Amino acid sequence: MIRLVFFIGFVFSFLNIALAQKAITKLSGVNKTYIGQTLKVLTYSDLISNNLIVLDSAIVDQQGFFEFQIPLEQTVFASLPLGIFLSVIYLEPRSDYEVVLPDFQPKSQVDFLNPFFKPVEIYLGLKNADTLDLNFQLANFNETYHNYLDNNYYYIVKNPLKANIDSVIETMEQPFISVNNTYFYNYRKYSYGWLKYITILRDSRYLIREYFNNQPIQYTNSAYMDLFNQVFANYLSFYSNTSEGQRVFSDIAYAKSPTYAYQTFENNMVLMNDTLQEMVLLKGLHDAFYSNDFPVQSMIITLDSMICCAKVSYHKEIAANIKKKVLQGKSGFQAPQFQLFNSKGIMRKNSDYLTHYVYLNFISIDSYTCREELELLKALYEKHKSDFKVVSISIDENITEVQKYFNEHGYVWDLLSFTNQKELIDLYKVKAFPSFYLINPEGNLVLSPANSPSENFEWYFFKLMQSNKRSQNR
Repeated sequence: MIRLVFFIGFVFSFLNIALAQKAITKLSGVNKTYIGQTLKVLTYSDLISNNLIVLDSAIVDQQGFFEFQIPLEQTVFASLPLGIFLSVIYLEPRSDYEVVLPDFQPKSQVDFLNPFFKPVEIYLGLKNADTLDLNFQLANFNETYHNYLDNNYYYIVKNPLKANIDSVIETMEQPFISVNNTYFYNYRKYSYGWLKYITILRDSRYLIREYFNNQPIQYTNSAYMDLFNQVFANYLSFYSNTSEGQRVFSDIAYAKSPTYAYQTFENNMVLMNDTLQEMVLLKGLHDAFYSNDFPVQSMIITLDSMICCAKVSYHKEIAANIKKKVLQGKSGFQAPQFQLFNSKGIMRKNSDYLTHYVYLNFISIDSYTCREELELLKALYEKHKSDFKVVSISIDENITEVQKYFNEHGYVWDLLSFTNQKELIDLYKVKAFPSFYLINPEGNLVLSPANSPSENFEWYFFKLMQSNKRSQNR
C-alpha cells in the first residue's frame, strides 16, 4: 500500500512538473487598425541558424482584440512583424503581457520591390509593466550601453586603454545590481564580456576560458549568443590555418567526422569541454557553408552525423536547423513548398506541377523590368509550353488587378498571389523582382536562381535537356 501511495504521489509530481514546464505566457491587446489581420509572434529556432519559427498566431477580431497563448520553458526574444514595423519583446514563462501596437502602416509596393528594405525595429509597448519587468530593465541597460559605445568609439578602437573599461562597467552595473533576474544578469555579463574583448582583452583564448569553457551555455540569451557568434565566427576556417588545428580540414573534408574534429579541438587547451566543442563545431559548420572553405557535401555528411549522434539533444536540433537553412533554395535540393491562391480563390501547390519542369517567377506589374520580362516570357511560353510549365507568383496586393493585366496581355499561364505566404520571399531568397527559378519534375531546384527570358534562359534549358538525354542514353 505504501508503494502504491508513493507511486501515485510520483505520478502527480511528474504531472505538476510537466504542467509547470508548459506554463502559458499570454500576450494580448487591442488595436482596430489590425481588424481581420492574422498576427504572428516569431522567435528564432536557435541563435546560430537564426531560422524564424512561429510561436503562435491570432486573428484580430472586429473589436480589434487579439490574444496569443504561448507555452514557454525559458525566456525568449520574440518579434511581431507589423507592416513597416518589427516590434520586439522578451517573453518570460508564466507571464501576462498587455501590449500596445503601433497603428498599422503597410509596406508599400516600393518597399517590397526594394531588396534592401528593413522594417523599423521598435520595442513592443507594454501597458501593465512595472519597473522590474525584464523588458523595462533591458531597455534601460541597452540605452546606457549603446550610448557609451556611440560616445567612446574613438577610444574603443584607437586607444582602448584610455576607455577605462573596468570603471565604465562598474558605473553601468550600479543601477541594476539589485535586480534579481537570471536572464538579465547573464545578458549584462556577456555584454560586458564583449566590451572587454574589443578593448582590453583582445585575446580570444582568454575570453573563451573566462566566459565559455565550463560555463553553462545560455542558448536563448541574446547577449551570450552574440558574444559566442563573434568569438567563434568562421572558426573552422581560422583554426584550420593554425599549427595546432591544421588537421581540422581533413577531419571535415575527408573523414567527415565530428569525433575527429573534437580531438583536434583539444589541441586548444580552452576547448576541452564536450558541450562547448559541439557548439563550436555547429557554429563553424554554419559559417563554413558561406565561406566555401570546405566541400559542401562533406559538411552536409558531418551535420547528418551531428543530427544523429550529438551528445546534447538540443544540438541535434541546431544541426537540423543549420542543414535546413543552408540547403533551402539551393540548386539540387527540394524547392520550398508553397500553397497559394489564384485570382479565383483556388489553391495551388508544388505537388500540382509534379511530372513537369516548372519555370517559377516572382513578379510585380508595378515594375517596368517585370513587365518587359513578362512579354518575353509570353513568347517563350508559346514556344515551349509542352516542355515546361510557367508559374508566376505576384507580390502585388490585388491579385484581381494583376489577373486583369495578364488577361489584357494574353498571359495564360498560372498566376498566384503571395499574400497568404509572404515568407516565400525569404524561403526562395528573392533579392530582386523579377526573380526566376527552374524546378524539375521531382520537385527539386535545378537553377536557383535561373536566368530570365532576357538572359537567354532558353539556351540554358536546351543545354539541360541535352544533358538529360545523354544521361538517359548511358
